[in-house]
Amino acid sequence: MTIDIAESKLIRNEWKLWLGWTLTTGLGLLIGFLPSGFLAQAFGLGLARVLSPLLAGILIGMGQWLILRNYLSDCSQWIPAAGAAWAIGYAVGIYIFQIFPPGLEYGLLGVILFGLVAGGLQWPLLRREIPQIVPWLLANVLGWSLGFLLSLWVTNSLSAALAGSAFLASLLSLTLTGFVAGAVVGLALVWIVRKPEIE
Repeated sequence: MTIDIAESKLIRNEWKLWLGWTLTTGLGLLIGFLPSGFLAQAFGLGLARVLSPLLAGILIGMGQWLILRNYLSDCSQWIPAAGAAWAIGYAVGIYIFQIFPPGLEYGLLGVILFGLVAGGLQWPLLRREIPQIVPWLLANVLGWSLGFLLSLWVTNSLSAALAGSAFLASLLSLTLTGFVAGAVVGLALVWIVRKPEIE
């Protein structure tokens, strides 16, 4: 099944789609990871690393579905697709963080792989509107990479203020990453959907 975006509705409300996509990605990421400490205590760190991104993915998927449903004929598969994309993409990213020593290049590799996995799992639902997978993958990789780099810069700049709270630093980093990624990917979605679709 593929989703079909009503271009006539989109043209009148492009900024609403973009803003909604940005907000739901950033807030979904924040809210989804808030209970990560509790999940780690209740289920162990290994299972929490699956449950937290799955919860965030489902929340982001629900938020994006609430935005997308105003422009689509049917988008019921978006929520499970987003949840799966997040759980699998995050697992790949975490694997990269675990097998390589800490460093900017490995962190960037992790988010690039996350963007590829997340975009690749979402694309089958978007293929009617986005017939070529490459622009969608590039938008996801660019959005998540820029979000990661900006959040790293901000948290490093505020390291003295955040020194006592690794949890607060993580939440700030995740939230900034989510908002930047949502803004970039949302902009790409609006731009790509403006193009004529292929039947």
